[in-house]
Amino acid sequence: MRSGRSPLLLLLLFWGAFALWGSLHSVSGLWSCSIFPNDSQRCGEPKNRFFYNITSKSCEPFIYHGCPGNRNRYHTIEECQRYCGHIEKPGFCPPSPRGASGPCQASCLHDGNCREMDKCCSYGCALYCMKPITDLCQLPSEQGPCDLKLMRWFYDPKTQRCMKFTYGGCAGNANNFKRRRECHLRCRKRGPP
Repeated sequence: MRSGRSPLLLLLLFWGAFALWGSLHSVSGLWSCSIFPNDSQRCGEPKNRFFYNITSKSCEPFIYHGCPGNRNRYHTIEECQRYCGHIEKPGFCPPSPRGASGPCQASCLHDGNCREMDKCCSYGCALYCMKPITDLCQLPSEQGPCDLKLMRWFYDPKTQRCMKFTYGGCAGNANNFKRRRECHLRCRKRGPP
């Protein structure tokens, strides 16, 4: 009777390991930009390739000798930049979406990982590709996670006025001004001061 259970158990273990490998493999692709290419052996003819250098934050050429190494290896500089380059797309990240406080996950590392004009937005320990807000004056006030209690100004699109709020000193968003006048100069076209 025991031998009847072991093939089933073995099959379940194999299936679970395969599913885990698949999910880790898809996430690890995002992180391949953070390691240097491993090409210390000679396995074939030298070829020009590009890798993302985390120190210089740019795609750089290197000579690839055909060994498997790792995934930080691209045929063209454009491919490297599309995958790893820190392309800053216009706009601002919207407020945290409902459900973003769940488990930590990453669908992007930077704007270059997101399609079209979407931005890579950080919500706690999660990163999501989101449609950006193009006008910072439409963003809500955001205290941020720190506890400094700094008095700041934000533009409230509902009241069409610059209002005080308490800023924690880190993170937050771009609708955050040290002086009321700065807020008015940037956002007053939306209504009276």
